[in-house]
Amino acid sequence: MINFLFEKLDIVDSTNDYLTREVENGKVCKDKILISKYQSNGHGSNGKSFISDSNVGIYFTLLHFYDNDKELKFITQKAAVAVYQFFKNTFDIELKIKWVNDLYYNDKKVCGILCRNLIKYKAVIIGIGIDLFENKNVNDEIRDIAGYIFKDKKEIIAKLEHNTKLSKESCAYKNLYTDFKSLKIDGIVIDDSSLWEPDQIVIDIVQIIYSLIKTEGLPRIYIDKNIIKDERIYEDYNLEC
Repeated sequence: MINFLFEKLDIVDSTNDYLTREVENGKVCKDKILISKYQSNGHGSNGKSFISDSNVGIYFTLLHFYDNDKELKFITQKAAVAVYQFFKNTFDIELKIKWVNDLYYNDKKVCGILCRNLIKYKAVIIGIGIDLFENKNVNDEIRDIAGYIFKDKKEIIAKLEHNTKLSKESCAYKNLYTDFKSLKIDGIVIDDSSLWEPDQIVIDIVQIIYSLIKTEGLPRIYIDKNIIKDERIYEDYNLEC
């Protein structure tokens, strides 16, 4: 079990900025996960804003204090692989990694990753935003590329129940199923626009990130089979564990 702090907020300017301030102000000195339903000023790559609308996705940041600089090697790529592994193992969904910090599904972007190295404090911040459901409020800047993974919560349950590789006795199955199953109580259908926070998804992805941090490279399979080819990949293409 990973020993980390866990905090949930309804709204924050940016999960990355929030944890950066906590580190700089000495308010936190151990690994921490911050999850928020909504970010008012989220950051995307290349200085773009990141839209994180309430009830359509998961937006969180992992703060990790490292002992060895080697843990930073390809940290963004390893976070992308962790997201890929989670959706493949749990839902049998094949995402594609667009080197180095985006993941796509059905040719649409469904996940963005933004890392920040706080060198002075020997800490790295890994921000991950995953669009589970359709965001009808995306801005024109990203409308053509914005996607989502599931049609609704019923599809999540269906994929979870049909995953023969995932034991129904496992903690991951039970916790995820509990997070999403309550669509009807005493014949009353719950408003499906409301999303219960799927905390276990975050924890499972973080577990995979931690397992990858200690490796020197990336498993060749993720480079050979699951990369959207991009000129930035070639400088790293010879890496393998």
